[in-house]
Amino acid sequence: MLRSAAFAAAAAAIAALGAAAAVVDGPLEQVRFEPGDTIRAIAERHLKDPDLWPQILELSGLESVAALRPGTILRVPAVQVAAADAALSASLAAIQTANAEGAQVFAPVEIGDAIALRDDALLHRKAGEWTPTTQKATRSAERAEVALALSRDARDRAAEAVLSDAHGDVEGRRPADPRWSGRILRDMLVEFEQVRTLSGSTAQVTFRDLSRLRLNSNSNAVIQTMRADPLTGAGKTKVNLVSGDFYALLGGLSARDQFEVAAPGVERAEVSGDFWIGHDGSASRVANYDAAALSFEAKGEVVELGRNEGAVIPVGAGAATRVDVLRAPRLAGPADGLRSAARTVALEWSGVEGAAGYWLEIATDVDFGRMRISEWGLPAPAHSVEGLDPGDYHWRVSALDQLGLPGERSLSRAFAVLRDDDPPFLAIREPAEGALLREATVMLRGEAEPTARLSVDGRYVPITESGTFETEIALAPGPVAVTLELVDEAGNVTRRVRTVAYRPDRAARISLAPDAPRDAEGRILSASDEVAIAGATDAEPGARLLARALDGATAVETEIAADGSFVFIVPAGDAPAGWTLALIAATGAVEAEASFETLRDAVPPAIAFDADPPAATSQPFLALSGSAGDAEALSVNGAPETLATGPAGGRFDLALPLAPGPNDVELVARDAVGNVGLRRFTVIRDSEPPVVGRARIARIGGADGPIEIRIEASDATGLRQAAPFGARIGGVERRGFLRFDPAAGAYVATLPPAPGALAIIDVAVEDYAGNRTERTFE
Repeated sequence: MLRSAAFAAAAAAIAALGAAAAVVDGPLEQVRFEPGDTIRAIAERHLKDPDLWPQILELSGLESVAALRPGTILRVPAVQVAAADAALSASLAAIQTANAEGAQVFAPVEIGDAIALRDDALLHRKAGEWTPTTQKATRSAERAEVALALSRDARDRAAEAVLSDAHGDVEGRRPADPRWSGRILRDMLVEFEQVRTLSGSTAQVTFRDLSRLRLNSNSNAVIQTMRADPLTGAGKTKVNLVSGDFYALLGGLSARDQFEVAAPGVERAEVSGDFWIGHDGSASRVANYDAAALSFEAKGEVVELGRNEGAVIPVGAGAATRVDVLRAPRLAGPADGLRSAARTVALEWSGVEGAAGYWLEIATDVDFGRMRISEWGLPAPAHSVEGLDPGDYHWRVSALDQLGLPGERSLSRAFAVLRDDDPPFLAIREPAEGALLREATVMLRGEAEPTARLSVDGRYVPITESGTFETEIALAPGPVAVTLELVDEAGNVTRRVRTVAYRPDRAARISLAPDAPRDAEGRILSASDEVAIAGATDAEPGARLLARALDGATAVETEIAADGSFVFIVPAGDAPAGWTLALIAATGAVEAEASFETLRDAVPPAIAFDADPPAATSQPFLALSGSAGDAEALSVNGAPETLATGPAGGRFDLALPLAPGPNDVELVARDAVGNVGLRRFTVIRDSEPPVVGRARIARIGGADGPIEIRIEASDATGLRQAAPFGARIGGVERRGFLRFDPAAGAYVATLPPAPGALAIIDVAVEDYAGNRTERTFE
């Protein structure tokens, strides 16, 4: 539990946060730009940082230094900068105080948060963002206060070491404990306490001076001594390796500190800052990776190891053997900084000559203080790591020589496993669900996420780069369920089951009535919003017929009659609708399938003439030709007529007899579904020529007036508008056209004035039936 001082410190930090925010939101100081001033000098004088001059220009609404003039009033964030700097100073002091009390050991998460927040605050200050600078610096101080309280509380319990990382099964046993018990993260360790790791587990012990011991799998060590002199601050630590191995990174040791290790056959070791020691029952092994020497006494002789040197001390007879450890491997893949959602990562590195194996370490921090995987003795320079949780990872490799000594560690690389909870895309294109298949094999095709792994009934099926797949499936007679499982790189799974039925070919069939009205595309037509579907099948007794719309909206089921016939009603719309038929035996098996389309056809056939019929004619027959659209029958005045078939389908060519006088004509066209198209018109048969009556030519308005010609005419079917004429005026013959005046019943023309005698020579009058009367007046 935190002491009351910790709560007080946290409360003070929160209060400071509110106060700082209020200051930062305060007014800007106004400064007059005087002759001889420079913008950098003003920034130095008021903000204590000449490089903050761009902030002053921006806040003052000036685009550049060139806009500065003596007398310009500048807006300077003096209060804001002072508040931000004060908060940064306070956070630094709080972090330093907490670290001095051991926060890196006893509160690594809290002090890490404080440092990260202060780093962010410094970035904001550099960008001139004062509010987030003050806020994050104040929060940094708050987290440092919490870390300080945790550290002091831990020290008040007289803890000298902490279990700073535990992965897998880690156990401890104090001198008074009758048996081993589990240890968890941040457990405190005391003198003479034993710590051991079980198979596949690692543990890290961190001492007050930040020295770290990393116990690998199946290791057992005793912390024999942890002492500190309160007067001088000197410390003494001794760790005895019973079995297994550990490596050490010693930090913060002063000239007064002592750190000793021991193992079977290894005594009075004066260690370096970076070393490894192991014991497996046959020998103890020591390797030094530091520039400082590591020396120990073994079998009565002193062995001193320089950088990248090792020694093997056998149990029993035999002297210690000194060797150079192997060089560091070079990491090959993946590329440093890889970010992927794959939960499996393939790691590769260069082989090292003389290597008997490799040691792979994966941690979640760059200092390898939070270990996740430690694999010893990998036979090849590659390893695939599976089941990684989302997060950031760092990895490195050491080569193991024939004596079991690990070589130099490689440089580390990082990769990130991104969070991906979405199941991968999987779609089956064929065969269709519930399909009835006649062949013993079927090709399964579909689309899937290209980077995922697909198995069909437990068998791996490759996916192309474009995301398609196909595989042949062998079928047994009857229903068959094919299971597809797709696993993406993040471990998300999508499963699909496609059920089909395999029935070898038999005599079962479905035949639709051949006389059903259809269009050119074969769609069954109806003039109403329903259509009757009839047909026959050779189904066995008890079979049923199921009709289902392709859009899934409608399904109709009907019984098969004893003679194999069937009929049922389905909707018909203005848009084509697809249907499937399934013949279902009494056992439930689908024995046959068929498909058809329906379409509502409420449009009557359009009757079109090649040329419009005349209103009148003198001929005894009327020639009439044209088309009747999609009609299959045509009648004229009730009498059936023949329509052309084939490419010229719907065409007609008629010669209709005409009686004298008006003749009413009615054409009726009927299509396959009963829609009716109708055309009516009247033709007058007129064989009598027009009657020409009185004719007169005279001057109008006196001897010098215009000359008018008027010839009376009549006809039962109507006269054409123009009639050619001939006249003589003053001995000169004139030719022209008269215009028919229906109101007067006469053809009339007006000519310009001219002297001399007037006389009409001839005229020709024609009616609309083509009859013509020619009359000569001289």
